[in-house]
Amino acid sequence: MKKIKDKLITIYPQLIFLIVTFCIFMPSSLFLGNIDQFAVGFAALIPLLMAASLITAAVVILIGLIVPKKICNIYAAVIFGGALAAYVQGNFLNPDFGVLNGRQIQWSQFKVNGIISTVVWIVLIVVPPVIVCFKKDIMTNIIKWGSLFLSSIQVVTLVVLIVSSKRSVDYSYVVTKNDEFALSSQGNVVVFIVDTLDNEDAQNYVIDRYCEELKDFTYFDNMIGGGAPTALGVPLMLTGYQYDTTHSLADYRKKAYEEGTLIQDMSDNGYDVKLYTSSEYLNGVNQEAVANTAGGQKYRISDKVQFFKNIYKMSAFYAFPQIIKQYFWFYGDDFAACQAPENNNIIQYELDDSQLYADFKNNGGITVDVGNKTFTLYHMVGAHAPYEMNEQCVDVGETETSLDKQIQGVFRYINEYMQQMKDKGVYDNSTVIITADHGGYGLYERPAVFVKMADTHNDVMQVNSDSVTFKNLYATYGEAALGQKSNYGNTLFDMAGVSQSRYHVAPWDVSKGMYPADEYLKNRDYSVFRIEGDAVNPQISVIKDEQQMKNINN
Repeated sequence: MKKIKDKLITIYPQLIFLIVTFCIFMPSSLFLGNIDQFAVGFAALIPLLMAASLITAAVVILIGLIVPKKICNIYAAVIFGGALAAYVQGNFLNPDFGVLNGRQIQWSQFKVNGIISTVVWIVLIVVPPVIVCFKKDIMTNIIKWGSLFLSSIQVVTLVVLIVSSKRSVDYSYVVTKNDEFALSSQGNVVVFIVDTLDNEDAQNYVIDRYCEELKDFTYFDNMIGGGAPTALGVPLMLTGYQYDTTHSLADYRKKAYEEGTLIQDMSDNGYDVKLYTSSEYLNGVNQEAVANTAGGQKYRISDKVQFFKNIYKMSAFYAFPQIIKQYFWFYGDDFAACQAPENNNIIQYELDDSQLYADFKNNGGITVDVGNKTFTLYHMVGAHAPYEMNEQCVDVGETETSLDKQIQGVFRYINEYMQQMKDKGVYDNSTVIITADHGGYGLYERPAVFVKMADTHNDVMQVNSDSVTFKNLYATYGEAALGQKSNYGNTLFDMAGVSQSRYHVAPWDVSKGMYPADEYLKNRDYSVFRIEGDAVNPQISVIKDEQQMKNINN
């Protein structure tokens, strides 16, 4: 019994250091640092942290009991070295990977980081046990007090993070699937947001392949969206209000839905407004004006095992050596599928195109009644990485599909949906818009946009090369829904011979691809770019004058 007690006394400081570093601090700090991406609160994470800590403690102690007592100090030194290496890696050695938005990381760009990381890990794991062999008493004390000191630093830091981390996204309501495929015989505006569908991808994968299905549409090949990523693109297209980067993103959302009155106006004029997207992008909207939202809600972790795997995969990505990070790469949005409303009677809409298509088929397609006209928007994964859906709208995983096949799957759904509209007599009197929320290359400034206004018929698809933006798309929504009551500016079809200043807002994670050495951009979360000339070959300049930034919506 005394041997067991002595072993536990020998390893407990290092065990505490390991648990605090990897099981508690790393996942907690990543959660709190990205708190707006989680619908659940920090309290929901605590049971998972406890489970990971208990599992780690059990494994470390079990091995410690098996290890002979004479080398227990060496075992303790190895634990210390591993925990210290994870601490150093997570805090000092990681390069800027950017936002984990589904796109594969080009690991070859980080060879130097890989070498440095490998050397540090080898040194920190090997050196402490070696020194213990020669200077046991001194090194044992260094390891013991070093473990407790670094653990205490992380605990204090975590307390500060918990107190200071404030969520700016309102998750008190849920975007539901209510009346997901219900249209009106009186007329509709149907919008398909094909996330990340760039003008270039439309040229390569859409226009020629679906020329017959899209012959009634006009394609706007000189579009500059005005904001990326989705957190800017969706509010902009729904409000016509661009992000003034002198204010916070939370303030922008609130201001945008105050300034852009179309959603409220449509609701006031008898429309059922249904926005099937993430609640994050609707923050600031009047929920009473949106038919498919449910207020007064709280969220829970619906799949604890998968959430546990995701949070520790994310922790491993940041804490483990550079050379093995690629095996722990993950997509940040993977957490969304593990969270659900506490009210089990509410079915939440999620960005899952294969599920959307399955729901569409299970519903027997669209339904039509004589009720209120609808403004119905479907936000889809679309052309966004990672590519996991095939041309049959089936989720097959990344290794079995591609961007091309995923886009084919998306348009399989859109085309079948439009065919149902024709079969059930609501295609002619409805407006259909296929648009991206932003592009996929450069500054993500060139989203693909196709528009079929009500009662429009063409022999071939039309191409419009006027200088347009999402502000014109917003006005087009208004014209399509409210007609003569619309007063939202020039529509996409009103811009012939009209010149306008075009601006685009993008974060450093996007702009660094074009301006990797620009310190001004690097030190700003979001920056404003002036886009002059044609969208295909634009002249792009960075706006640095604060007054010009403030005037972006004038």
